[in-house]
Parts: sequence; C-alpha cells; structure tokens
Amino acid sequence: MRLLSVETAEGQVQAGSLAVFLGVQPSPAQQAGWGDVRTWIPQAAGANHGSGCACCQEGGELGRFLISLMQARARGECVFFQTLSLICLPQDKAGLMQALQSDPLVFSLYGLEAVSSRFSCYC
Repeated sequence: MRLLSVETAEGQVQAGSLAVFLGVQPSPAQQAGWGDVRTWIPQAAGANHGSGCACCQEGGELGRFLISLMQARARGECVFFQTLSLICLPQDKAGLMQALQSDPLVFSLYGLEAVSSRFSCYC
C-alpha cells in the first residue's frame, strides 16, 4: 500500500493498482489509468479542518474500510490489486500514517516499509 498526496498521484498511476481517494472526490483525469478507483469519505464528526479528514477518524472506520477491500479482492469483487494506493490531501498524510500504524489488523494485512526516507505501505 502506498500513501500519496493528490498532487503526486497522477504521476504514480499503475494499471493493476486500486486507488482509494480519502476524503477527496477525484476528477476524471485523476481516475484515469488505475485498475480500479474507490472513494472513501469519512463520517464528519467535529473535525476542524475539512469535512472530516482520515487522520481524525476514531473507532477504526478507515481500518474497517481497508479490511473490506482486502475481502473484496479475495472474493473477486474488485480488481486483484497488487498495490493499494491511498490518495489524500497533503496536510492529512502524517496523521493518516499514524492512524494506519496504530491499527494492528490493517498493519498486519498491509505492512509498512520505509522507502526513500518516506514511509510507504505495501501489500
């Protein structure tokens, strides 16, 4: 799994990848070229920046969503992705990385690996 900002995602398109836009509605240009595209909009609950960013979610809502993607992949309900690309706003990346690292099930399914002094997640 890779964590990308909206600005850098277009240059990272992979045909066999599943792109998940977190809290962002992607344009048709941003959706082009991916194996499949999904959008996750968090349930806003008191966030003071945006409509409820992924880093502010409590209760594991994002974790449950990511687990459901792995289950859908196993059942053949979505593209059999080799790479899951999470695409978010630049200001949400640090908090999102922390949220992913603190979820033991998501961490065990997707893992985290340091790449080029930045953290990326690989499944």
